[in-house]
Amino acid sequence: MRKKKLQVFVSSTYVDLIEERQAAVQAILSCGHIPAGMELFTAGDESQMNVIKRWIEDSDVYLLILGGRYGSIEPKSGKSYTHLEYDYAVSLGMPLFAVVINENALDNKVDKDGKSVLELQNPQKLKAFRGIVLSKMVKFFDDIKDIKLAVHETMGEFARRENLVGWVRGDQEVDTDNLAEQMAQLTKENIALRERLATSNIETYNGLSFEDLSNILEKSPLQPDAIQAEEIEAVKTKFGHQTLNLLHYFYIEDQTKLNKFEYVSKLAKYGLTEDMYRNVPNNYSTKYELSDDGKKFWLKLHSKFSDS
Repeated sequence: MRKKKLQVFVSSTYVDLIEERQAAVQAILSCGHIPAGMELFTAGDESQMNVIKRWIEDSDVYLLILGGRYGSIEPKSGKSYTHLEYDYAVSLGMPLFAVVINENALDNKVDKDGKSVLELQNPQKLKAFRGIVLSKMVKFFDDIKDIKLAVHETMGEFARRENLVGWVRGDQEVDTDNLAEQMAQLTKENIALRERLATSNIETYNGLSFEDLSNILEKSPLQPDAIQAEEIEAVKTKFGHQTLNLLHYFYIEDQTKLNKFEYVSKLAKYGLTEDMYRNVPNNYSTKYELSDDGKKFWLKLHSKFSDS
């Protein structure tokens, strides 16, 4: 059995949270996973933000440590770099969690280290950001022991998710030669199928028929928490399936909020979604929308199953 290691991007303000950040890194390592972070970079450089985005994209999990400071402000957005990192992780639909300092613990930190651990320049921005963070998965901490415990508990849950790819040792890898042969054969079959469809009168979606594309999406299973609980049984009954899959997600997801990166990126492979910011230089966000083929397929799917 392959033992995967998840890469965890650790985000926080730096000077005021050195001990807390080190505790999180130690906990991630002791869980057998890989910490990543950009604390060695100096905030304020636009090209640096692009590097940070790539590191976040290459990570499996995003961890925010939120103390009493908001952090350095990025001039264009008016947000701190920590806030921008958080927003980017959310835009990718990444699994994320935050550990947030308790008010009493912050008071004790002020007594110990002085007011440098407080946000004195932009307290309202910190308050607003804290409110956003508290609307998602959060654990509170009084000291570094709480941070280590939160990391251990949360990473244990994330490690069980099959949809998180992670990293594996080279000697545990799959048979790449055999996989390459299978992919080559599938590619030939796919090309032949698209050529046949191109000469027919069948409506296609990125070169695939409705039935073929539906079958492909059905073969991509999802974890139960990918779809709202109250809709799970209804959508399974509607489609007559035993296992949740990507076709269900495409059917019931609010198509104006395609924010689960691991799913919308798969849909993008079949031309059903596209990044609306793909042609915007130096952008700090990724937001998916339905492509023209995606809109046609979505309407066809609803037309077929809306009354079933």
